[in-house]
Amino acid sequence: MIFIAPQSHKELVLNKKTLVTADSEESYPIIKDVPILLPEKTNPDWARELLEIIFWEHPEEINEIFSEMEAGIIEDWNEIYVNHIKKIHGTKENIIKAFDSYKRRETSDWIVGDKSGNIRKKQLKDFKKFNKKRNGKKRTITKIKGTGVFWDRYRYFAEVVCKEKTDKILEIATGAGGGTASVALYMPKECELYTVDIGFDCLGNALGIAKYQKKKIIPVCANFWYLPFKDKTFDTVCTYCGLDESREIIETLKEVSRVLTDNGRFIVNSRNNAFMRQHRVLKPFGFTEKETLEILKDCRMYSDLNNLDEICESLGMKLKSRKEYRDNEKIAFSVSEYSK
Repeated sequence: MIFIAPQSHKELVLNKKTLVTADSEESYPIIKDVPILLPEKTNPDWARELLEIIFWEHPEEINEIFSEMEAGIIEDWNEIYVNHIKKIHGTKENIIKAFDSYKRRETSDWIVGDKSGNIRKKQLKDFKKFNKKRNGKKRTITKIKGTGVFWDRYRYFAEVVCKEKTDKILEIATGAGGGTASVALYMPKECELYTVDIGFDCLGNALGIAKYQKKKIIPVCANFWYLPFKDKTFDTVCTYCGLDESREIIETLKEVSRVLTDNGRFIVNSRNNAFMRQHRVLKPFGFTEKETLEILKDCRMYSDLNNLDEICESLGMKLKSRKEYRDNEKIAFSVSEYSK
């Protein structure tokens, strides 16, 4: 058993459909074959990372935003984001105050919300929908038949991840399953792919891909900055846009370094510059690219490749290779390989 309790790091053992510590002081449920290895009061859900920071002191606003998105009240999601930011904060100065408030908070402050076993009905419904063979087929076939720079990036990412033999791979951020499907295509049948996401419904993608490809894929519901695995468990850790679309990057990378073996590898597909993802939210309020990147750094989010290199090197992970893929003049991604 490679699982540990996410904060205490006590070893876990299986007891029926529950993972428990030897002293029975901690227990974590297994729901629909997915272990829920979150700290006790973490809400197993995800919202756009920048919104979670902007509305740190107004969590009800995020629920309203996603209710509007699901209802199709406004077709343009970015318009919904901007409308709510205007309603709560109004001006650039007030938005900066919200960021400044967040900067002073600790990572542990995110331990709020529902108990981890309380999976929402909508998440269960979405999980069942995604956990089907045709879903796994759809996500896999596009990786085989797709053409152009977007699909080439998937293939190259998977080739780098799987180029060295290992019996276990860890993926940070299952998401829509694109990275999961690509890696599963290239890895040998005897290899195990552990894929982590805080969104329970996303993990249904992993099970659908596992069924279709007949590969060993183990989905785990967990925080990236509290990875529930023993030290030095994986030779290879990878993420396809997982850093760009999450929070607490420094803590996440510390955890990646912890679970990597000596001489282990960390492969990252990421945007060269996070402004290309975040500008739709902040640009309408007058934030420049330079201002946005500084805010992202200060708020412990992904900002750019230079900052990623600096953090990884400080943790003993040196850049080994990098290949850039440019969708157009403004949008560029890179697949980076780090070695410990």
